[in-house]
Amino acid sequence: MIAPLNPNELKIEITDACNLRCSFCYLGEKVKHFEPRFMPEEEVFHWIDWAVDNGIPGIRFTGGEAVLHPQIEMFCYYAHILGRYIILNTNGMADDSVYRKLIPLVNDIRISLPTLDSERMDVLTGKSDVLKKKKKTIEMVIDKASCRVCLLTPLIPELHGKLEAFIQFCKDNPRLFWMPLRYEPTPLLPRPWTPSDAQCFAEEMDGLMEQYPEQIQGIYLATPFCSVKPTSLGARVFHGRAEDCGPFAALNIHVRGYMQACFDICKIDNCDSLSEVKDCPEISSCLSLAMLPVECSACGYVSRCAGGCRKPYGLVHYNGRLIDYLAGFLHGATPN
Repeated sequence: MIAPLNPNELKIEITDACNLRCSFCYLGEKVKHFEPRFMPEEEVFHWIDWAVDNGIPGIRFTGGEAVLHPQIEMFCYYAHILGRYIILNTNGMADDSVYRKLIPLVNDIRISLPTLDSERMDVLTGKSDVLKKKKKTIEMVIDKASCRVCLLTPLIPELHGKLEAFIQFCKDNPRLFWMPLRYEPTPLLPRPWTPSDAQCFAEEMDGLMEQYPEQIQGIYLATPFCSVKPTSLGARVFHGRAEDCGPFAALNIHVRGYMQACFDICKIDNCDSLSEVKDCPEISSCLSLAMLPVECSACGYVSRCAGGCRKPYGLVHYNGRLIDYLAGFLHGATPN
């Protein structure tokens, strides 16, 4: 069984440079140990054209910190005149003048907001007065732009019991949208959530979804539904891989210029069209639900859940298959 490949955006990592050192970053400590790269202009333009030629409506500029690329305004303008829906990922730390140039071209700006505690923010990001600057950027963008503004919060374990504060932070502006994210596996921290973390966040989020149905749509990024009890709770709270992650929703372009099924998931070579991408064995493996353990195939939620995240360092070998380390049957739980 192969799920459909119908990506709605192309994520382009235009740089791996960053002006913060966030402990929760998918690059981890690696950013301290290499010279930053900036994707050449011609490569970025090529991939924007590729998205247009293949009918992919969205372009996301990401990094690293995307706004550090010296040609970010040109990239946004080019994608804009080609009619793409433009998403910009940023940590909000650039000068206001940079954002003023970009926001007329951007449809959706996504600003990382890992905590609302000023002291913890500085510890988590490796810089001083970060929360103050992020808030200033958020206020400026809301004031000057008509684009959607999303705040991205990786749910690090210390946020247990503190999620409602983010909803209160956003509730007075209808264009401000909070996107709580699963804390993702990284090469240096392949098990950032425990099953207990998944359960605690699922229960807390479920209560908030009841209390704030207009503001909260659950926890984004793929998590196995059976990582919590009951599995129906996971299906309510977590976004499945088939609806929000990987090649189901987006393809990724690494800063070195090659295509991936997702961040850090398989290099895809020599694909001039989306139809050729569909035929790649790497994509077929990522999309094939038959590659999942038998417990998944027996689950009524598999078409949405798709087994959770497929980042290689967060996978566990189980009965000859690979599965997200949070899957409940790895810890003695059974789908229900």
